[in-house]
Formats: sequence, C-alpha cells, structure tokens
Amino acid sequence: MVQIDIPAAFIVSQLLLDVGRDAVQVQAKGPEPIGVKPAVYYRFLFRSVFFAGAVIAPAGIYLLAGWPGWEQIYWTQRVENVVFNWINALIPALFVLSIVCGAYVGHVLGYHWLVTGRGKLLRPTYLTVLAAVSVVVLLNYPSFTLMGTYQQYHHDREAMVPVWENPHQFTVAWVLVMLYFVATFLYLFLKTGKEARQAQGSRNV
Repeated sequence: MVQIDIPAAFIVSQLLLDVGRDAVQVQAKGPEPIGVKPAVYYRFLFRSVFFAGAVIAPAGIYLLAGWPGWEQIYWTQRVENVVFNWINALIPALFVLSIVCGAYVGHVLGYHWLVTGRGKLLRPTYLTVLAAVSVVVLLNYPSFTLMGTYQQYHHDREAMVPVWENPHQFTVAWVLVMLYFVATFLYLFLKTGKEARQAQGSRNV
C-alpha cells in the first residue's frame, strides 16, 4: 500500500547497503575524487533504483489501479477518480516518483554514512522507519482488512468484504504481487550477502 511502498524503497536501499557494507568499505577505500564515485557506489545504486522502479512501483501501481481504496487505506477518494481530472491523475505519477526518490535518498544517505565511518547509523535508521510505518498501518485498523470503496469504508462498512475472501479477485492479485516482491528481494539480498562475504574474505587474506 502507498503508506508502505514509499518508505519500503528507502528501507530496502539501506538494508542492502547494510548487508553489503563489507563490499562497500573494501571497494571504496581512500578519499573520493570530487565528482567521482567508485563502481561499487553505482552497483548498489542500480540495485536500489531497480528494486524501487521495477518491483515496488509496478506492484503498487497495479494494486492502486485495481483496488484504489485499499491500496491507499481509504485516505482519499481522489485515487478512485483519476479520469479527466488533471490533479487526481497526478497521484499515480507522483506515487512512482516518490518511490524512486525514496530509494535514491536511502542509498545516498546510507552510502555516505558507510564511507565516512558512520555506518552504525544505518541499521537504526531503517529499522526506525520500518517501525514508524508499521505503527501508521496498525493505527488504521481495520482498513487494511477490508475491501471496497472510499465511500463504503467511511459510510457503509457492512457493504465491504474481508480481503481474505478474495473480493474482486484482490487476494489472488496481492499474492502474485508479494511473490514477485519476495523473490526479487531474496535474489538481491543473497547476491549482496555473497559479495560482502567475498570482500570480507579478501580483506582477511
């Protein structure tokens, strides 16, 4: 959902840097020339932006287009009325832009911390963001357990259906999205971890 997707891009960017911190620190030794970054910077940047733009964004837009009320936890009716309205039509575009920007900011900030000796800030930062997001979602209970429209959620909840009953094929779509998300994340996570172990091994030689 929107409340998770945007910070998720930031969290994943920093998490990958945390997992691959040995690879970053080994390959980014010494002062960086002004305006020049080592290859490892761009390799991790690509992973962050790729995951944000090719996984989180399309998954979020897919659910937002098909089940707009749930995807944004019934905060506004604008997402259900984007046709022929230039302001409402901006929402999906800004959603994608925010996801990619979140990934970029997470990467730039996390990388800077790692190469300037402040890597200890990395984990508390993304875990704090994760905790804050979880609180926001939980405070909106039972919105994420119900499927329907903005008007139904706020004025006629008896007309809504629990998400696990697969109303309007929602559950099937959500499971497919999550399988795509988890499979891609695990691939990047394991690949990054392998690089970190190799870097650690070369450091110990």
